[in-house]
Amino acid sequence: MKQERSLEAAARSSIERHSMLSGGERVVVAVSGGPDSVALLYFLHGLADEMDLDLHLFHLDHILRGDESRADAAFVESLAGEFSLPVRSIAVDVRAHEGSDGLSPEEAAREVRMTRLRDFAGEIGAERIALGHTADDQVETFLMRIVQGAGLTGLSGIPYVSGPLIRPLLDVWRVEVEEYCGRMGVRPRTDSSNLDRAFLRNRVRLGLVPFLESEFGPGVKEVVLREVESLSLDGEYLQGRISEAFSQVGRSTGEEIRLEIEGLLSLPPALQRGCLRAAWNNLVPRMQSLSWVHLRDIQEKVMGGNTGAGLDLPGGVVVEREYGELVFRVREAHLEVGELTLEVPGSVTVPVTGAVIEAKRVPREEIRFNDDTGLEFVKPDIAVPLKVRTPMPGDRFTPLGARGSRKLKDYFIDAKVPRASRKTCPIVLSGQDIVWVAGHRIDERFRLEGTEDEALMLIIRQAGAYDSR
Repeated sequence: MKQERSLEAAARSSIERHSMLSGGERVVVAVSGGPDSVALLYFLHGLADEMDLDLHLFHLDHILRGDESRADAAFVESLAGEFSLPVRSIAVDVRAHEGSDGLSPEEAAREVRMTRLRDFAGEIGAERIALGHTADDQVETFLMRIVQGAGLTGLSGIPYVSGPLIRPLLDVWRVEVEEYCGRMGVRPRTDSSNLDRAFLRNRVRLGLVPFLESEFGPGVKEVVLREVESLSLDGEYLQGRISEAFSQVGRSTGEEIRLEIEGLLSLPPALQRGCLRAAWNNLVPRMQSLSWVHLRDIQEKVMGGNTGAGLDLPGGVVVEREYGELVFRVREAHLEVGELTLEVPGSVTVPVTGAVIEAKRVPREEIRFNDDTGLEFVKPDIAVPLKVRTPMPGDRFTPLGARGSRKLKDYFIDAKVPRASRKTCPIVLSGQDIVWVAGHRIDERFRLEGTEDEALMLIIRQAGAYDSR
């Protein structure tokens, strides 16, 4: 592995080539305390004056490693003090999210991190969120996706830029990170869970990568990295073609995704499978992508079958042939969600839909009203913890601005909410009373009077993807 280049030069090159920063941005730096994120912090701090960057640190303690993780938080806070930078350090018990909607423990942890990270960035008006993924992470992700059976677009790797997310160290190797931390005179924290082979990434990092290097030489990682870059370009082109094809043969009714079979069969095989993946991703965006076996079975058993042919897919999804169309929908039995406890502050993930609902108290100056139906403020003096569930027969509430209560079913009909969406719409309750029909309307009884010193802020959003380091 070549090491004559510096981390600074490689990171600056990535920033310039991918237009990550132009100068003057407010940037949230995700810092776990490990080598990658600490190197990222030191690098950006060294760049801050030159590019007029306003840096804010963010750290999340998953409460999984006891004293070790508490020490990580203290270390990050000490770094913030050393650089005189503001820091938000929070603790969330991610075990409450494990198993929700088929999420593995590591997926649940990643989801919580990214949700809280994005919320913090929105709260302070940050334009960028900097993550410490490295070239080694890129190689490991590629190998993981091969093992998991991802298609071409899934093998394109971790993007340098994704919305507000930037990854300045994505061309930097882990050995260069360690060398840089040594030059800076800093000793990052070590996460003992990185040695736990129960996690796929650790098995790839500790087993598969060393095996490849021992069999094919240390340059094999460079080869894989170049392959990821090549596949990324190919994947971008293919994804564009898939989007065009899907717009011609696919449609969403709000309750299901339908694909015209005749049009689908007229496409090249790569676009056929791309449209099947697109239908799946549109219906259940947070679920892991369909495997090759699932795609083959859909093509052979459903597309090639008679009307009524069907197949059960993960997450309670079913795909069926209805005359000339292929229909993806979520089974009715999987739409009902029992009561989930929503602590204040805290968050819950609603199974199947993937919606994340959060609640926290905020001071008067943070109350803002706009057209965002995913953000609401209600009076703070209500019974907690809150409960979250899907609608039940007989549910009633008093929509904001109304004088009397009405059936939730009637409200949905008047608001033209699709039938399937009604069944999965999260309802936030205090005791037995509906506080918020999430994403739609709060109850008049819980509206702010305008004299409160604080409010209870409620948020609904879809969770994001990659984890921060």
